[in-house]
Parts: sequence; structure tokens; C-alpha cells
Amino acid sequence: MSRQHFSKSTFRISLSQWIVLIQRNFQVVFADKLNLSLIILQVPLIALLIIGAFYNFDRDKQNFDETARILYYFGVMKEPLEDARKTVNIDKLHRHAKFLAQETIETSRLSYIEEKIRPYFEDRNVLLPNLTWNHLKEPIQPISDIASMRRGSVYFLLVAAGIWFGIMGSVKEIVTEQHILRRESRSYLFIFPYLSAKIFVLTIILGVQTGLLSIMVVPLLLELSWTHAVWIWLILWAAAFTSASMGLFISCVVSSYRVALTLVPLLMIPQLLFGGLLRPPVDLEQSKIWSHISNVLSAVTIQRWAFESILTTDVYAKGGILKLQVNPKGSGELDLVQAKNISLVSTFFRQRKWGDVDVGYLWPPLFYLFSVSFLFFILGYVALRWRFT
Repeated sequence: MSRQHFSKSTFRISLSQWIVLIQRNFQVVFADKLNLSLIILQVPLIALLIIGAFYNFDRDKQNFDETARILYYFGVMKEPLEDARKTVNIDKLHRHAKFLAQETIETSRLSYIEEKIRPYFEDRNVLLPNLTWNHLKEPIQPISDIASMRRGSVYFLLVAAGIWFGIMGSVKEIVTEQHILRRESRSYLFIFPYLSAKIFVLTIILGVQTGLLSIMVVPLLLELSWTHAVWIWLILWAAAFTSASMGLFISCVVSSYRVALTLVPLLMIPQLLFGGLLRPPVDLEQSKIWSHISNVLSAVTIQRWAFESILTTDVYAKGGILKLQVNPKGSGELDLVQAKNISLVSTFFRQRKWGDVDVGYLWPPLFYLFSVSFLFFILGYVALRWRFT
């Protein structure tokens, strides 16, 4: 038999086994009604817990958000006047800034700018600064960096739930079938179709779970459109897929189901500690040794990369977060506290550059997730070949 004929025959057998194994795995899933119910029902339970914990979170400390907006608008209007060496009417600028900070209707804000603020600047021959958010795709009400932490917490928990789905759904898959795999691999079963069939079935299940989670949480809690919800779902699906690949690898190397379950907290806790929320990487001092250790631990977690990429789907991904900065070296009292406009992602993560090019926050993390998934699959395949063939 020629090598080419042998490879074609092996491919047909592997493909046939892959299809049969997919059917068998689905039959096992649907046969266990209790486990299937838990797979589906845990999604609304987790969603309700997240909604219950963060419902109306955007109304927390609204006075702080308003203060940040006043400082921001005041600073934007003050800067061109100072550059032109014009007198700054503090009371009038504060009154204008307060109206813009409190008014939520966009048409009223635009009318006020044209009727009240523009004439003030034209009388002084100063160019009117940009006081709108027209550069963003959707009209927003700027929020403080404290409010952005609460908004980021919702995304963080969504990612953590997706990782939980992936690990818990995969970590038991192979270790509970060791006796069957050992017997069948000695006779006719190929490892590659066996492992890839597991991945395929888990991917479908995780897609349903993360989709339901996105539908329940995103429109109600984050008040985003269905387009945003779809993007969030896809990123959650990618995070769950990566964690499922990690769980399958663990299931390939451990010898008992108890050991696999014991490792679940050890896999989840680093995700929560170093995922980018509890201590954002942007706040770490790069010169400290413990900061380097924390960055390394953060870099090997799924949560950190999925959290960074999912923040890019938010309406504040391009700006609208007002970060208060204390400037004790300012030349006057008006420069002591400033509000800087940043994006939601940059609240947690530093800007990533390749040379002088900004590579963004979305695609590098997604590339990392899929690369890690592929690595876990290869390692799982090698482990099974070493153990059972």
C-alpha cells in the first residue's frame, strides 16, 4: 500500500470516527437529563445574580459623576481662553459647565452651546472648543473613572462566568472515560478525532450558554444594542472556548475525577486575582519587582485577555471616561484638579504599541486566546498519545 493511499485511508477513518464520536457525545449529553438541566439552568441563575448585584449601578454616586463632568467642561472652556491670554470668568464658565454636566437631552445641550456659550467665545475672538461627543458612534453621558470601575466589573463577571462554563464543562470529560479510551485506543480509535469531537461538542454547548448569558445581561444591565450584545457574546464564547481547551488538557493529564475537581479552584482563583479588575495593570508601577511578577501572572490568565478585548465593545470604548487627576504643580488653584477624557479600556490597561503603531486592544488579546486554545489542544493530544497509545 502506497503512503498516499494510506494517508487517504487514515483520513477517511478519522473523519468517520469524528462524526460518530460527535453523535455519541451529543447522545450522552441529552441522555443525562439532570446534567443537561444544570448546564442550561446555571446560565439564568448566574445572570440573575449579576443583575441583582449591579442593577441600577449607573445611579451610584451620581454626584461624583456630575462633579467630574463639571471639571471636564470647565477645563475644556478655560484652556483656549488662557492660551489666548483672555480673562477667565470663573462664575460664568462654571455655570455653563454645570448646565452641560446636568443636561441629559442632547438637543438641549446643543441649543445651549449655540445660544449661550458660542457668543461668549465669539465676543472674545476665541475659537469655541469642542463640547460635544460627536466623534463617538453613539451619544453618551460622560462618567467618572469610579463609575467606569463598576461598569468594568459587569464585563469582568461576564468573562468570569464564561470561563467557569468552559472549565466546569470540560474538566471531567476525558478523565471519567479513561477506561473506555484505554480499551478503544488499543483496537481502532484514533486520538485526534476523539479529542477534536470533544472540543466540537463543548464549543456548541458553550456557544448556547454564553449566548443566553449575553441576551439576559447586556440589554438590561449595560443598556447596549443587540449589535453590542452579539460582539460581547462572540468574545465570551472565545473565552469559554479557551478555558474549555485548558480544562480538557487538565482532564487529559490527571488520573482521577477528584483531582480534576480539586484543580478547578486553582484554575479559577488566579483568573479573578490577576484578571485586570482588582488591580488594573495600568496602575502598577513598572519599576517594582512585584509589579513585574503581577504582570507575568496576569499575562498567562485567560481572564485578563478576554476582559481587555470585551471592553472594546462598550459605548465608552473610544472615550467618555473622565479620570480625575490631581496636579499639585499647577500654576494656580484652577489647575489643581483636572478631568482627563480617556476610554474605558485605558482605565484598566496600558496602550499597546508595536514600534510607533498602536495595535489596539481587541485583536492582540483575541489572537492570544486562540493561540492558547491551539496550544492546549496540542498538549492534550500529546498527553493522550503518551498515556494510551
